[in-house]
Amino acid sequence: MYKSLFALSLACTSVSAYANPDLSRKVPFVDIQAQVLDTSAGELTWQRLQHIPNVQYPRELLNKQGSGCAIVNFKVTPQGQVKAINIEKSAPKRYSKEVRKAARKIVRDWRWPERTDEQVVDLTMRFDYCLTHDFDKKSDAIALCIDHSAQACE
Repeated sequence: MYKSLFALSLACTSVSAYANPDLSRKVPFVDIQAQVLDTSAGELTWQRLQHIPNVQYPRELLNKQGSGCAIVNFKVTPQGQVKAINIEKSAPKRYSKEVRKAARKIVRDWRWPERTDEQVVDLTMRFDYCLTHDFDKKSDAIALCIDHSAQACE
């Protein structure tokens, strides 16, 4: 009887380990990609930003081992203040709250330059939050995030 209980215990342990792989030995790589919607050429194209100033991966999303994207519309005044932040889309649904909160924070905290004109500028930006344990090099994880940011945010 003890042998069958031990065998059952080993089987349950191995199935559990397979269902929930031990990620503690793998370093998670995180990346945030930002794009701005360019409307100047008459057609809509996303332009990738090379650098996002002073942004960290959202703690809530990191704690949940989550990734996602958000598309944000907002206005920037000539004084560099952000107004009327609207999250147009976010995905996936299971991380929607965290992704929306993080995107709103990036836009709100961004230091927008003051301008001499009096025009309020309408902007649309996309933020992709990527977390992976699948790579040994951060550059591979960044490449994956760039690939994800080329797909629809749904």
